[in-house]
Amino acid sequence: MPSLKRFLNLPTFVLLLFALVFLFGNHLSLEMKANLYAVSLLLKSLIVFVLPFIIFSFVMNGIMNLEGESFKIILILIPLVCLSNFCGFWIAYIFTTPLLKTGVITISQLSSQLALKEAWHVNIPQLVRNDFAMLAGVFVGIVGCYSRMPCIKNASIYLSKIANIILKRGICYALPLFVLGFIVKMKHEGSLALIVREYSILLAMVALLAYGYMFLVMSIASPGNIIGKVKNLLSGVIVGLCSMSSAAAIALTIQGSEKNLKNPNIARFVVPATANMHLLGDCFAIPIIGLALMVSFGYELPSLGKYLVFSLQGVIAKFAAAGIPGGSAIIFVPIFEQVFGFNSVMLTAMTAIYVLFDPIATSSNVFGHGVFAILFEKVYTKIFKNKSTKLAK
Repeated sequence: MPSLKRFLNLPTFVLLLFALVFLFGNHLSLEMKANLYAVSLLLKSLIVFVLPFIIFSFVMNGIMNLEGESFKIILILIPLVCLSNFCGFWIAYIFTTPLLKTGVITISQLSSQLALKEAWHVNIPQLVRNDFAMLAGVFVGIVGCYSRMPCIKNASIYLSKIANIILKRGICYALPLFVLGFIVKMKHEGSLALIVREYSILLAMVALLAYGYMFLVMSIASPGNIIGKVKNLLSGVIVGLCSMSSAAAIALTIQGSEKNLKNPNIARFVVPATANMHLLGDCFAIPIIGLALMVSFGYELPSLGKYLVFSLQGVIAKFAAAGIPGGSAIIFVPIFEQVFGFNSVMLTAMTAIYVLFDPIATSSNVFGHGVFAILFEKVYTKIFKNKSTKLAK
């Protein structure tokens, strides 16, 4: 079972689904296609149903994990994480939108006369709005962090464990089947080949923007010996690239960051504390994929105001990052649906494409952890330069 779980978690498995449906999808009967599509819609409804609980639990637990640290550290850490993620969203928008509008990067509009309808439908209503769950998690987490009430701390740990079980033993195993029905629909409607061909260009764009931006931040925050600093973080980046897990690279990221900082204790606190909430690679990959999908499906690219709403909700959603391939995209499903009006096919296409991008996104997330530690030390030392800057081990 563990080996099966690792296999299902690999983006290569989703790539295999794309290949199999692309080659043999026409041999499926219309009834089989309609049933697979109906199963995917059901799984999508179930995921959306449990998302508010997952978001609330992870946001609350993420903030509660900062308990015991000094107020001045938290006062800098959380706003800096939010600002960094916010900048990532907007760099992606500023660079991608003109390229899509001018046709420098060509993304064709999808059209089909062969719409596939689901064989059956089960309506599962969403009981709690996701934005309400996010705000509630922030509020309860802050109250618990500063009141230090044992009952809130215990509840935070318990709910986080349940949310992890739902993700890793439920959604993780359902993800291939969830994606399959929508891939079959795209094949039936003639859009699958177009997406596979044109979206490969975006992978290079995500890597270029993400790493280019982080190199720039590193150069400004800590000029000098940039090559040496990058080498110190390289081992963690490679682990993230191969394992698609930023958590697996935390130990190596801490070791590399200790060499890059004047105060190694900062690395020992900042890297693990922000490993789930500061995912800078995702801040580039998710919006770029979403913007390209809007062009593919004939949507108008978002205005500054609408994208601002998206980016603000996205900053909060980062506190509820999920530790499975496609997890970040799943957390963003309700935001794309509510803010931009994405339909079910667009949402699942985004999830499937993001899973294929996951190695690059994860490796840039890991590199971003090391860059953020440098940035945090710079800001922390600047603000409290006349006070002790030694953090507890």
